[in-house]
Amino acid sequence: MTTPNTTYTFRLDVIAFVIIVLSFALRYWFVATGQLNLVQDEAQYWDWIRRPQLSYYSKGPLIAWMIATWTAVFGNTELGVRFGSILGMTGIQTVLYVGVSRIWKEHRLALYILFVAATMPLLNGLGILATTDNPLIFCWTVAFFALAAATRNKLDSVPGDLPFIILAVCMAVGTLAKYMMLVFFGLGFMYAVILHFRGQLPPKFWWRFLGAGLIGSLIGLAPIVLWNIDNDWVAYKHVAKLTSGVGKTSTFSLRIGPFFEMLGAQIGLLSPWWFVAILAGSVTAWKKSWVGPVGSYDATYRRDLQSMLFFWPLWGIITFKALFSKVEANWTAAAFMSGALLGGMALQRWWEAPQRKIRGKAVLVGAALAIVLAMFASPHIPAPDTMNPTHRLKGWADLGHYVAQLQQTEFDDPDRVFLISDNYGFTSELAFYVPGQPITYCTWMDRRRMNQYDLWPNPTDGKIGWDAIMVRKRFQPGPMAQLEKLFASVSEPILYESNFKGHPGRKFTIYICKGFTGQWPQHGLGRY
Repeated sequence: MTTPNTTYTFRLDVIAFVIIVLSFALRYWFVATGQLNLVQDEAQYWDWIRRPQLSYYSKGPLIAWMIATWTAVFGNTELGVRFGSILGMTGIQTVLYVGVSRIWKEHRLALYILFVAATMPLLNGLGILATTDNPLIFCWTVAFFALAAATRNKLDSVPGDLPFIILAVCMAVGTLAKYMMLVFFGLGFMYAVILHFRGQLPPKFWWRFLGAGLIGSLIGLAPIVLWNIDNDWVAYKHVAKLTSGVGKTSTFSLRIGPFFEMLGAQIGLLSPWWFVAILAGSVTAWKKSWVGPVGSYDATYRRDLQSMLFFWPLWGIITFKALFSKVEANWTAAAFMSGALLGGMALQRWWEAPQRKIRGKAVLVGAALAIVLAMFASPHIPAPDTMNPTHRLKGWADLGHYVAQLQQTEFDDPDRVFLISDNYGFTSELAFYVPGQPITYCTWMDRRRMNQYDLWPNPTDGKIGWDAIMVRKRFQPGPMAQLEKLFASVSEPILYESNFKGHPGRKFTIYICKGFTGQWPQHGLGRY
C-alpha cells in the first residue's frame, strides 16, 4: 500500500513543468526588456572575459566562462551577461523537483518544495543576476541529491558508482564557481559520520565518497592555485581577510544592531512565511533525526537528517557571525536550497491537514506570488531611493552615454581619453556601458581594498600625456587633491544625476582631467 507522498501521477510532472516554465519566462522577460542595469559585480565579471585568466582576484573562473558563453550568443548585452543565471535557476528548480520525486520517491512533496523555491526572493534574484551563487547552488543541489542517492540503498546493498562520479564533477565545477563549495564536502562528511555511527551507512561507501570529494575538490582548485602562485596568493589573502572578519575592531564587542540587520535580511530573502515554515519543518525533522532508528534503514530519517545538516550549520554560523564581524547577506545562499526542502515539508503538512480551509490556502499562495511579482515590479515602484534596493542599478546606461558625450565635447582629441574611477564597480560599469566598451582603470583614492583591476596594466603603460574622465559615487563637491597629482589640470566637479526610463537614477561626480603625468598611486597594495 502506497502513501500519498509516494503515489506518482503524471499530473504532478505537468504542474511542475508549468511552474518551471513560467518562472523561466518571467525572468527572461525581466532581463530581455532591460528592467534594470547590471549590478557592479556583474559588470566586473563581464570585464573579466576580455582578459581570460585561470582565475581571478575574488572568485574562480566559472562565472567568466558562463558569461563568455552566452555573450557569444546574445552579444555583449545585459541578456548575454545574465542568460546563464536565467538558465541556471531553471536547472536548480528542475533538479530540486527531480531529486525529491525520483531519488527520495516523494512525488507530492516535490511539488510543494518546488513552489517554495520558486517563490523565495533570494532564489528569484539569483535567477536574474549574473552571480557566482547561481552556479554554486546548482552544483550544490545536484551534489546534494547525488549524496542522497549514494546513501539511499538498503544496508545490505552496495550503491552504484554513478552518484559518486556526479559528486566529484559537482565538487570540481562548484569550486570553480565559489570556494563555498568546499563546505559541501565537510557537511557531507558530517552526514556520513552520523549515518555510520547509527548503523545506517551502506557498505563500500567511505572510500568512494572520500575519493570523489577529494579528487573533485583538487580538480576545481587546480587552476585557482596555479593562478594564485603567479599572483602572490592574493585570492586566498582576500578570502582570509573576509572570513577573519571584515570591519573587526581590535577590541571585542558584540554588534547587536548589525546582527539584527543580518537576521532581518535573511528573513526577507527567505520571505517571512517560508522562514516560519523552515522553523516548523526543522522542529519535525529534528525530532525525527534525533530519535531515528539505529541499525535499520529509514528513508525519512535520512531525508530529514540531510536537510537539517545542509541548512542550519551553514546558515546559522554565517548569520550569527554578524554578532562579531561584518558579513554579507548572500553568504548564506547555498543553504537556501535545503531551506526550500524544510519549508516544503512543513508546507505539505500544513496544506494537507484535514481542517485546512481554502481561504487560508489562497491567502498563503497569494502572498507568496505577490512577493514575487513585487520583486519584478520593484524597478517601477515609486519608493524613495533609500528604500528601493533597485535604485543602485538604475542609471548606468545613461551615465555611459553622458560620459561618451563629454569625451567628444570636452577634449581636443577624444581618441586620447581614458576612463577611471576609484571604485572597481564603477570602473566595470563604465567599461560595459560607455559606447564602444573601452578598457577602463581603477585608481587608488582614499583607503580601499585591492581588486582585480590592480592586477592588470594601468594607464602608465602607453597613456602618459593622455586626458581622462574620472567618475565617483554620489555628489562630492569640491576639488580632489589626490587626483590633481595625477594630471596637469583637473576641472571642478560635475554633479550629474542620471536618468532611468524617464525617472531619476544614481548620482555621480565627474571630473575632466587633462595631461596624465604618469604617476599612478600604488599605496593601497597589500590591503585585501
